[in-house]
Amino acid sequence: MVQVTIKGRIFDISYQDVIEALEKMDPEPLTGRAKYYIEYKGKKYPIKQVIAEVTGLPRIAFTAKYAYDILTKIGFDVKEA
Repeated sequence: MVQVTIKGRIFDISYQDVIEALEKMDPEPLTGRAKYYIEYKGKKYPIKQVIAEVTGLPRIAFTAKYAYDILTKIGFDVKEA
C-alpha cells in the first residue's frame, strides 16, 4: 500500500484497490497522449484512467508521472505503448 496526497487529499492505494477498479472498468484506447499502460487479463489500461478510477479524481488533478510512480510502488509493471 502507498499513501499519496493529490490536490490536498490523502489516499491509501493498494494493489488490491487497483485490481478491484480494473475488474469494474473497460480500458480506454491508448491514443493521443496516453502512452503508458498496465496490462491486466490481456487488456491494456492507460495509467491515468486507472488512478482516476481508484481515487475518483479528474485526470487533470495529477500527472502521468505521478500515476506511474504510484502504480510501480504498489507492484505494477508500467509499460510504454
